[in-house]
Amino acid sequence: MAFAVFAAASMTAAEAQSKKISYNQAWAKCKVEIGANVPGSDTTTSAARASAGGACMKKYGYRLKK
Repeated sequence: MAFAVFAAASMTAAEAQSKKISYNQAWAKCKVEIGANVPGSDTTTSAARASAGGACMKKYGYRLKK
């Protein structure tokens, strides 16, 4: 039984990777999402916006480089 659950989870992850959107599409979606959810653009909120942007891109399978 546990094997069947693991196999189903593995297939779902493999399917998700094959449907990965491009970096530019992910960036566009994240810009919209962050703009709506993280207020402000001054220096006090820039760290919050950068963190939210990194988390959003990770959700789509990309990682931001330093």
